[in-house]
Amino acid sequence: MKNLYRYLFSLSLLFCSVFTHTEDPVVIATNDYTPYTSTKNDGSGVILEIIRQAFNEVDLDVDYQFYPWKRCLGEVDKGLVFAATPYFKTDARQKIYDYSDPILPMFNRWFYNKEKFPDGFEWSEMESFQGYRIGGVIGYWYIPEFERLGLNFELVKSDLQNLQKLVNHRIDFTIIDELTGNDLIREHLSTNAENIGILDKSYDFQESYLLISRDYPNSEVIKKKFNQGLKMLKENGKFWQILISHEVPDDFNKTK
Repeated sequence: MKNLYRYLFSLSLLFCSVFTHTEDPVVIATNDYTPYTSTKNDGSGVILEIIRQAFNEVDLDVDYQFYPWKRCLGEVDKGLVFAATPYFKTDARQKIYDYSDPILPMFNRWFYNKEKFPDGFEWSEMESFQGYRIGGVIGYWYIPEFERLGLNFELVKSDLQNLQKLVNHRIDFTIIDELTGNDLIREHLSTNAENIGILDKSYDFQESYLLISRDYPNSEVIKKKFNQGLKMLKENGKFWQILISHEVPDDFNKTK
């Protein structure tokens, strides 16, 4: 009987610790990737708003912490944050991290300098970019593919740096989400906008996720709560209201 009481007491402490922790703000690492994420106003952008509202549906708060993308992964690796966002799924990452349900799709496109390619550029496979200079961002998902194909690429810390290198003819191509690239051009490179083009064929279409640490306390419980909140957000219509408020294009959920 004493063993039974001891077991029940230990079980009660376990449940108390779980619910006490999940009442604390859920810590998520991110960085600027407008219009999806932004360091402004303690975390803004359509994806950060979706995440915040999804957790709100299950009575949890979010604490956004802002780091360079490489450090975001480092914080997840150490279990110091619950997750980082927005991230895509890769085979290598799925061996190390867990993922939430999909949050929002992204359309990754090739940006190029129209002065160098006045007639555009047709491509069918990644090998079409052999011999050209490609700009990438440290920690981005496409780097393993570039390495595997032996493409000529150089890395910087941000997509804006790559767009600046593009207009200065220091690289030939770079991959950026279409909405993000256009936002960066409008805000920082408006005088060069007419010289930057987007190839008709997309690099890829991918869903974005919370990339979740397996070492963060009670991460599995929090993941289930987030997925529940995200489902509720879509069922009650708030998800679509967020898209409208952020002026996400009407055809955004259609594959391009």
